[in-house]
Amino acid sequence: MIEKILSITLPIFAIVFAGFMYGKFKKPVMVGANQIVIDLALPCLIFVSLSAKQFDLKSASNFVLIASAIMLLSGLLAWPFARYSGASAKALLPVVMFGNVGPIGIPLTFLAFGAEGLASAVLLLVFSNVLQFSVGVGIMRGRVDAKLIYASPLVWATIAGVLFSTFQISLPAWLEISLTMVGNILVPLALLSLGTRLVESKVEHLKVGVIGSILVSISRLSVTFILISLFPLEPIQRGALILFAGLPPAIFNYMIADRYKQEPDNVASVIIVSHLFSLGVLPLVLWLAL
Repeated sequence: MIEKILSITLPIFAIVFAGFMYGKFKKPVMVGANQIVIDLALPCLIFVSLSAKQFDLKSASNFVLIASAIMLLSGLLAWPFARYSGASAKALLPVVMFGNVGPIGIPLTFLAFGAEGLASAVLLLVFSNVLQFSVGVGIMRGRVDAKLIYASPLVWATIAGVLFSTFQISLPAWLEISLTMVGNILVPLALLSLGTRLVESKVEHLKVGVIGSILVSISRLSVTFILISLFPLEPIQRGALILFAGLPPAIFNYMIADRYKQEPDNVASVIIVSHLFSLGVLPLVLWLAL
């Protein structure tokens, strides 16, 4: 079991470390690469992953509902304790609710469960982003911009993937291969990008970072284990949710906090410390998931 856990986690940390070292010495401009990941690779991966398998709408719906409940209830659980972290509830709650599903969650789930787990990871990614740019932005901003949802290529790629799977529509082989190749660049490029981003990270509020990181893990894992004990799930879906609960916070939280002036320094500190904590947390969470 230890060997399997190491075979899953070490490639992720190795690629992130490679990106960190490259960023430290070369200082690459990753804006264009990140845009390609978000606008092209991610929608392609979502579409191919969902359209390539027989889609069980009932099972997927239950999974999405439970995942959404984890995000919302973990925020509610953390709410009364936010003041003890040194950060406001507006700044901290989205950090607790939304994990780093893309750069870490997708490769971790894929390495743990293979192609079967990838579909679950993709669903988590899509609905996490939908909730983050609706509920999460609403918490920090005070109102929701619906355009962030209906204009998202992730949402439309999900809808197209589900429809193609449900009605068993096949793409021409050349087009399917093309989309698959574009989607396959997401995992390594996202991990390398995460590594380069860590070069510029600074923990300016260590106490907030540590307390907030502990609150993130306790809230998400507690809610997850309660919900998966109450509702039946397929083994891979159950494992994917446990991995989801153990992820460090999404970097998008910092970008949103910075945009709406909701203590971005505190948010950044929690995100950075949580990513450092994940070196110890993820192997444990992976053991629980497997």
